[in-house]
Amino acid sequence: MKPFFKRLTYLIIGWGMVGVCYHSAAILQREPYLLPVSFIDQWIAFTPHAVWFYLSFFLIIPICFCVAPYKHVRWMSICFMVSSFLAALCYLIFPTTMVFPIDQGTSISSWLLSKLIDIDVPVNCFPSLHIDLTLLAIWGTLDKHHPVRNTVLVLWGIMIALSIIQLRRHLFIDFVGGVVLALTVGWSVRFIFSRLINQPLE
Repeated sequence: MKPFFKRLTYLIIGWGMVGVCYHSAAILQREPYLLPVSFIDQWIAFTPHAVWFYLSFFLIIPICFCVAPYKHVRWMSICFMVSSFLAALCYLIFPTTMVFPIDQGTSISSWLLSKLIDIDVPVNCFPSLHIDLTLLAIWGTLDKHHPVRNTVLVLWGIMIALSIIQLRRHLFIDFVGGVVLALTVGWSVRFIFSRLINQPLE
């Protein structure tokens, strides 16, 4: 199988597992707990224009799988699967929701946000898989031989992270949960690769 199709296979398997876990948890969970708003959430103003960076998440993930060093792609796919499973457990054990603002704007951004709300679920807030998967994808793509690409991806990831709060699809605590989940899963899977399977990831 050619490398591109192997990358595509790992992407489909990893991201497909995310979809199954995410939507299954949304259907099976009990009454969600309303998350409190922190001063950081209040400090970051709501704007529907953040929807563009928020949705660019669905672009950065496949791009990262296409350009990441090939030896990292399997790690990324496994991390996606493990993260989604652990996040789903979190959603089932401690279901969460939040107060979503009503946007009455007439801009294209507002229209796009309304379409996003129509297909999104008002639960599964903590931890944020948006943050978890973005961090894992960028982490797996980092390459010392491509400093410019690294910088672009990191800045892009920061804007995605900011957009989840600007758009009020998540709160700051969800962001923190997503980062902790990504780091925990990423290092754990890396340990398994390097120690048990004897395939170190540089």
